[in-house]
Amino acid sequence: MRLTAILKAIGASCPDPGISRAEVTGLSIDSRATEAGELFFAITGAASDGHDYLAQAGKKGAVAAVVSRKISGCPIAQIVVEDTREALALAACEFYAHPSDSLPVIGITGTNGKTTVAWLVQQMLAGRGTGCGLMGTIYNITGPGEREKSELTTDMPHHLQQMLARMRDNGLRAAVMEVSSHALDQKRTLGTTYRVAVFTNLTPDHLDYHQDMERYFGAKSLLFSGLDSSARSVVGWDDPWGEKLVGTIGGPVITFGRREDSDIRILDWHPGRDGAEIRLDISGQNISAQVGLPGGFNAQNIAAACGVGVAMGLSAETLQRLIPALEPVPGRMEPVRAGQPFNVLVDYAHTPDALEKALDAAREHTRARLVSVVGCGGDRMTGKRAPMGEISVRKADFTVVTSDNPRSEDPLKIIEMVLEGVRRGGGVEGENYLAQPDRRKAIHAALAMMAAGDTLLIAGKGHEDYQILPGGTIHFDDREVARKELLLMGFAAVD
Repeated sequence: MRLTAILKAIGASCPDPGISRAEVTGLSIDSRATEAGELFFAITGAASDGHDYLAQAGKKGAVAAVVSRKISGCPIAQIVVEDTREALALAACEFYAHPSDSLPVIGITGTNGKTTVAWLVQQMLAGRGTGCGLMGTIYNITGPGEREKSELTTDMPHHLQQMLARMRDNGLRAAVMEVSSHALDQKRTLGTTYRVAVFTNLTPDHLDYHQDMERYFGAKSLLFSGLDSSARSVVGWDDPWGEKLVGTIGGPVITFGRREDSDIRILDWHPGRDGAEIRLDISGQNISAQVGLPGGFNAQNIAAACGVGVAMGLSAETLQRLIPALEPVPGRMEPVRAGQPFNVLVDYAHTPDALEKALDAAREHTRARLVSVVGCGGDRMTGKRAPMGEISVRKADFTVVTSDNPRSEDPLKIIEMVLEGVRRGGGVEGENYLAQPDRRKAIHAALAMMAAGDTLLIAGKGHEDYQILPGGTIHFDDREVARKELLLMGFAAVD
C-alpha cells in the first residue's frame, strides 16, 4: 500500500513528496523488529518512548516514522500527528482493508468473565455452523486449524487488524474478541466496527492504571459509545455498573441476569458433580440444559453468551441444543484429575471478587473441606492483597498463602500484605492457614492435607504456563504441577 493512502487515513502529510509515494509493506512499533519498507510508529509507553528509537528504525529500513513530536537530527522522515496511538489504529484499519466492515465482530468487556464468555460464544457460533474466530487472553483462532497462544488480552492495533484480516481471508463468518479496559483507553480497537458489544460486570481491578472506579467504568464504556445504530449491546445488569451503562446506550440492548425484567433471565442453577443444570428464560421462552461448567457464576457467563446468540439470530431452541456441548475454558475452574478421591480445581481468579466467586463455586462441589492456594501478583494493585487474604480465610476451611507472579517485588513482602487480611479474617497460623513462598511447595502442602470429599482450589494463574520472579521468568503451570504431585502421591491418572 502506498504511504499516501495511509496518510489520508490518519489525516497527516509527509514533508517529503517522494517518500509519500513509497510502498509500505507493514506497520511497526518495535524498532528492533522493524523490517525494510515498514512504517514505524513512535508510541510512548510506561517504560519506553518510541521517539528515542527513530534512528534504529531508520537503519532497519523503515520508510518513515509517525511521531507526536519532531526529533531534531534524525535521518528518517517524520510524519507529525497529534496522537500516534490513534494514528496507528486508523492506519492498521486502512492497511488491512477494514476487515471488521465485512466480518461481524463481537466485543466483550468487563472485569470478570470476558475470557469465558468469548470462549462460549466462539463455541456456540462454531456449533451452529458459523466459522468464528477468537481473540483473547488464552488463544487466538484465526482460521481452521490456526490456533496460537496470545500475549495480550487485546493486542496492539496492527496485530489486531492483521488477525481480523486473516479471519476474513480464511472464510470465517464472525469474530469474537475480549476487549480490555487498557486497550480501550489506549485506542487499540479504534476503527473496529462491532456487530455486538458485551458488558459482563465491573469490580475493582487495574486501579493502579485507572485510579478509580469511575475512570475504570469510563474506559469500559468506550466500547459502547462508538457503536452504530445497527449494533446491539448485551449487558449484565445485576451489576449496578451494568444498570448504569444501560442508561447511556442509545441503541438496542439485550439484558441478562437474575432480575425479573432481564431479556435473558437466569431462573435456576443446580450444581452436580462436574457441572450443573441451568434454566433460562430467553425472551419469554423457558429452556433447560445440562452444562459441563462448574460454578454458579458460570450461569451469568452462559446467559451472556446466550444474549450474544440472540443478537446474532440464534433461537432459544438452538441455544438449548448448543449449551450442553460447551466445553470449559482452560484454567477457569479447570479440574485436574489423576484418580484422586477429592477435587482439584485450577482457576485464574486474581481479584477479590473473582476469588470470592471461585471459592463459592468450589464450595458447591465440596462434601468436606475446602482448601485454597492463593497469592497476589507483584508490581500491580497492592490494595487487593489484604482483601484477597481475608476472603480466602473466610470462605475456605484452610488457606495456603504463596507467590503468584511477584515480578520485581520481594515475594515475602507481598505475602505479608496478603496475611494482613488473613489475620483480620480470623486466620490462626497452623490452624486454618500457612504461608509458603515457593508455589510448588505450597501446592504440595495443600495436596498433602486433602482427604476424600475435599476440594482444593488453586487460584491466581489459571491457564498461565509461566511464573515471573524477580530473577526472571520460569516455566510453571499449576495444572502440570498439581497433576505431577498427585501422581507422586500414588494416584493413577485416569485422563
